[in-house]
Amino acid sequence: MLNMTNEYIQICTELSGVSSNLTDEKANEVLKLIFNSNKIFLSGEGRSGLMVKAFANRLTQMGLNVHVVTEITAPAIGSEDLLIFNTASGKSEFLISQAKSAIKVGAKLVTFTANKDSVLSQKSDAVIVIDAQTKDEEQGSLQPMGSLYEQTSLLVFDSLMLRALNMGLVTNTKLRSTHSNLE
Repeated sequence: MLNMTNEYIQICTELSGVSSNLTDEKANEVLKLIFNSNKIFLSGEGRSGLMVKAFANRLTQMGLNVHVVTEITAPAIGSEDLLIFNTASGKSEFLISQAKSAIKVGAKLVTFTANKDSVLSQKSDAVIVIDAQTKDEEQGSLQPMGSLYEQTSLLVFDSLMLRALNMGLVTNTKLRSTHSNLE
């Protein structure tokens, strides 16, 4: 890595050591849930929420019916829909409340988290565990707070997008054609 700061190199090295339970089988399961849903809702708080919004953007570019839960234009969730969470702790009362509402109408849930035993994990149809330091932990990462979790979640989302491309579920042409043209 030519002309990069030591900190940048340290972050990249640290990212390469993070593990996840995102196997081929789990990736296919999540993509099946995504592509078999009528509407896809995404939610998360703080920086984890920012990462899931980036995933929402990519899913929108795939031509899917995507909504961020906290946006004013998000419609009602229904039984043919999917709610995707990105939450390191998996214990936010705000997100748990959303999960309960979604379950009540029969929607499916997918949770990306560092806490496989969380309430949200227990309620989800699929759980992707990202084994990275969260904001609640003080050891495990050279980076502050939950940076490692947040960065890794974005990479996990991008790997799902790449898998969808490789499986022929979407094409680069489709992604380009649905990219925002109001820039």
